[in-house]
Amino acid sequence: MKKLFILIIGLLVFGIFWFYSLYTSTLNYSLDSDSDDRVIIDIEKGSTASDVAGLLYEKGLIKNTTVFKLYLKQNDMSNQIKAGRIVLKENFDMKTIVATLVEGKSDEMIATLLEGWTLEQIADYLEQSSLTQADDFINCAKTCTFDFEFLPEKYLEGYLYPDTYFINPVSFNDKVFITRLIQTLENKLSDDDWDAVEESGRTFEEIMIMASIVEREERNSDEQPTIAGILWDRLDNGVGLGADATVLYALGRTKGGLTYNDLQTDSPYNTRKYRGLPPTPIANPGISSIRAAIYPKKTDYFYYLHDENGVAHYAETLEGHNINKRKYL
Repeated sequence: MKKLFILIIGLLVFGIFWFYSLYTSTLNYSLDSDSDDRVIIDIEKGSTASDVAGLLYEKGLIKNTTVFKLYLKQNDMSNQIKAGRIVLKENFDMKTIVATLVEGKSDEMIATLLEGWTLEQIADYLEQSSLTQADDFINCAKTCTFDFEFLPEKYLEGYLYPDTYFINPVSFNDKVFITRLIQTLENKLSDDDWDAVEESGRTFEEIMIMASIVEREERNSDEQPTIAGILWDRLDNGVGLGADATVLYALGRTKGGLTYNDLQTDSPYNTRKYRGLPPTPIANPGISSIRAAIYPKKTDYFYYLHDENGVAHYAETLEGHNINKRKYL
């Protein structure tokens, strides 16, 4: 009887030490203690502690879901985790992760600039995110100095690369962020891309203007080279580009239909009225649009239109284009 009692006590002591070791190692665990790489966590409204534990475990951010839930319960935080998108880091231990989830925000926030946004749309987005004032951002884009050889002298529209950025709101600075956007554009372009621009006989400014039009005219990356090819052919043949997206830009809009009066707008951006490229890009294009402008697809098409579902339909002749109008519009 005495031996059984000692065995039970021994097992109990062993269990306590084993669980203490597991608890401690789980608290101190991090996915990669030497990495500052970010991990984005999306916590849906109504998520339970078990839901969050499972999500973190799948991402490799915690070692044990039971210990995670126990830690929350011990500290009365099981119902305090905020819903939303949180930026964590691979070197965060469990205590830091929990503190970040409960606070509902991290040192860094996510800013996603969409392909095809204009300078004004980016500025408005940053203001809505409480990072800056839209007017201040636009003013810096127009007046601050940026040291990149490929930039035009008088504007940045088209060169603010749309992507997902991690930002520290406390240290946000307009000029620093704009520099980062331009640097990202430069990083996206390979040596082969730059060689192709030079071999094309067109300036990089012309490429970026065309890329912005392609971005606004066609969002399907598979179709963008074909659209670029048509527009370059029109330009090279001295025919007006006839791109509705440029007219919208002249009107200060990015969407919506165009009336007869709209098409008569007296603006160098109105490629329905004036031949040639507009003076500047009309949006900030992504890499697929830029590469479409660099590597256009040569076809016999000279016309295109989009149906109500956004699907492109092509024609070689005006007659074929009119048939497509009757068929798809």
